Amino acid sequence: MELIPCCMLQQKRSGEIFRMHRLGIPQDRIAKRLGPAREVIRDHLAEMAVLPNPPNADLKKGFTVSQVAEKHGWPDPMVWSLALEGRNDHDRFKELGWGLRTWDQWEWNDCDKRFGDDWPGRIPAQMIAHILRYFSKPDDLILDPMAGGGVTPDTCLAMGRRCWAFDMKDRPDTRPEIEPFTWDVSSAQSRLWPVSAKEKPDLILFDPPYFDKKAADYDEKSISGLSKKAYLEFLEAFFVLLKRNVKKTTRFAFINADWRDFQNTPAIEEKYKGGILIDDYLDILKKTGWYHTHIIQAPMSTQRFSPVVVSAMQKKNILGVTSRYVIILNQQ
Repeated sequence: MELIPCCMLQQKRSGEIFRMHRLGIPQDRIAKRLGPAREVIRDHLAEMAVLPNPPNADLKKGFTVSQVAEKHGWPDPMVWSLALEGRNDHDRFKELGWGLRTWDQWEWNDCDKRFGDDWPGRIPAQMIAHILRYFSKPDDLILDPMAGGGVTPDTCLAMGRRCWAFDMKDRPDTRPEIEPFTWDVSSAQSRLWPVSAKEKPDLILFDPPYFDKKAADYDEKSISGLSKKAYLEFLEAFFVLLKRNVKKTTRFAFINADWRDFQNTPAIEEKYKGGILIDDYLDILKKTGWYHTHIIQAPMSTQRFSPVVVSAMQKKNILGVTSRYVIILNQQ
């Protein structure tokens, strides 16, 4: 087994602490996540003022973000957070090469590979950035309850937002900023919240599994394995839990897609209530005290339908699903 030099481990640990601190994760949770005592974390943070100096020096010399990231062993989003420090949202979008959609249809053919890991159900960082730009302010605290591949915390770094991210899959070596937590809204655990903190999020960004889409790729304990009834019941209980644990002014961005069991079923034979559509989500949200202000269409790419699949669908008059929505809500 190859041994990693102590100085490299120290550098890696400093980078992890810096990233988590940059995302607004408190010292006690950083210590719990990484292992060192809180006093050690505090000592590391005292060194954080000079840690960015070498990457910043290289950026000033004209090196690209990817070059600086590779040289110093930092993730691209961390270097972007330095390169864009002090910039407004408009300038951040421009530097990142993201055109701003000023209407309620956001569509991208592919994800920005600089942000987030290769992950089932990966969503475009561009979509997260649009939500942040329109519905949050710089340095706001964002909550991502099901962070998956880390697109949201990565995008928050580039956009100058703090982020508390959680996921049932624990990856301490590669994603220490995504804290492990499994949401259990059964009767015994219905009030369980992942952290005890006075500060509460300004925006919740919730992108759960879209019912059983990609179910085979998710953990067997994922909500994608639930029945339709249990899935909707989970969402209802979860929306109540969110409301109990956030501020009255907290906004909620709920991302989900229409689900219809269209495979091998011609469109004319589909039945009412045979799927889960946007009205089902809106009914549950309103019932639990969340009221929508915007419904933004953010369709999934059609590239996932191969020519062979499209040909078969055409022959049988099967109507597939690309509909996906970003529903923005508040508590009135």
